[in-house]
Amino acid sequence: MTLRQLISLVVAVSAVIALAFIDSRSTVAPVDVAEEKTQEVAMPLVSSADMLATSWFCPGVPGNDDGINSAIAIANPSDAEITATVTLLSSGQTPVSSSVSVPARSKTLVDARGGISSTFVSALVEILGSVGTVEQLISHPAGSVATLCANRPSAEWYFADGFTGADSIEQIVLTNPFSDATVVDISFVTSETERTPANLQGFVIPPQSVITLSMDEQGARNEPVLAVSVRASSGMLIAGRSQHYLGQGRLGYSMSLGASALSTQWSFPDGEKIDGNSEQLIIYNPTKIDRSLSVVFVNGSDSANSLEPAVVTAPAGRVTVLNTANIPGLPSGYYGIVISTNDLIYEGGVVVEQVINRRVGNSVGTSVLLGAPTGAASTVWSAPSGVSAGLVDSLVVLNATPVEGFVTVSQVGPAGTVALSGLESIPVPASGVVVVAVPAGLPQSEIVIQSTVQVVVQRLLSRGNDLVGRAAVLALPHLPSPDVGK
Repeated sequence: MTLRQLISLVVAVSAVIALAFIDSRSTVAPVDVAEEKTQEVAMPLVSSADMLATSWFCPGVPGNDDGINSAIAIANPSDAEITATVTLLSSGQTPVSSSVSVPARSKTLVDARGGISSTFVSALVEILGSVGTVEQLISHPAGSVATLCANRPSAEWYFADGFTGADSIEQIVLTNPFSDATVVDISFVTSETERTPANLQGFVIPPQSVITLSMDEQGARNEPVLAVSVRASSGMLIAGRSQHYLGQGRLGYSMSLGASALSTQWSFPDGEKIDGNSEQLIIYNPTKIDRSLSVVFVNGSDSANSLEPAVVTAPAGRVTVLNTANIPGLPSGYYGIVISTNDLIYEGGVVVEQVINRRVGNSVGTSVLLGAPTGAASTVWSAPSGVSAGLVDSLVVLNATPVEGFVTVSQVGPAGTVALSGLESIPVPASGVVVVAVPAGLPQSEIVIQSTVQVVVQRLLSRGNDLVGRAAVLALPHLPSPDVGK
């Protein structure tokens, strides 16, 4: 059964209606749905088609602050050594390339700056001879984060959540890894209006370079709502978003890869209703058509705890903020969230991000997560840089199918991919989630999560420096080639 079919099932059997939302509305230069580009899965993934070579495009790390450390993690789960070429791109400087060997069944960390001084430095990692996986790591005084790297460029990128309140810093990082210039049009939405600055229309990103846009300098200072669209009229690119939160309920640092396409469905394994926490779903609809959405809270097959889906309208060209604390009857604890469009006659979709502020005393830690889009559910997921061992919530697994599943967590090491003791065949309830504690003391090696049913896997990472809260990032789904079965 697909997630969309599951939603229909939940609608039929649920007994309690919960509908509450706050929307922040504004207008935007919208996209014509008929002109929208689609791709099979709008997130980084590992494909069985990539057996001889893979390329990974990392969204960028801060490059002019020696108090911030960063690395590129390259994982090799295979039985043979692989060679990777790492090319570092920056602003106004010649790209710097180096060759890296990654031994079999191991992980290698590469300096993500390579001695370059630039506002941001982005990496292109090309792997020959096997399927390796890559992600970037940033150790920031306001919180450490891991960020997925794209395995394909795109002509369009979207960010639903943005925040410059209390003079918080938001920077959009645009990387052109190609030898020809890329031309983009950039627009953004605030709580009051849409803006298409003339200087950001027909904006040129030079070949093999990185351009950073500070959103406060673009007229979006002290904005609690800030969605951004980047659309290329010529060429393709990679887009990331760096955010340093300084107040008004948010504290911390995050670096995110944008959504490379709209999607009709977004899944979030780690919904939380826990004392001290606040959770919002930020829905951005950049199209010309209002969208009707179902928001399903997945917390197990016990019908006494189930909720009928919230039905939300996402107006064309606007941002809708759904505060889950306003939904009556939502049980305390962990739950999954599946958001789907109801108007099936249209193509395209929306972009949804989840914001959780975790509070302990007077301290807050903010995490932002772009959900898993349509087609991302898989029976195999991996985490190239590993997990934060020793946390009670290292992994959260969402099973949105009506069938109970079993999950095994393994680690890649000298003996190959070996299941971790006590983490074999963990039950995951039908239409439910399981929170997995990975034992302390493990080396920081690649982690592999295997399931008997299709699931979505999220990591919750330590922010370092004894900071409260968690950093949030999905694992990488392993999916078959699009040509399989044709």
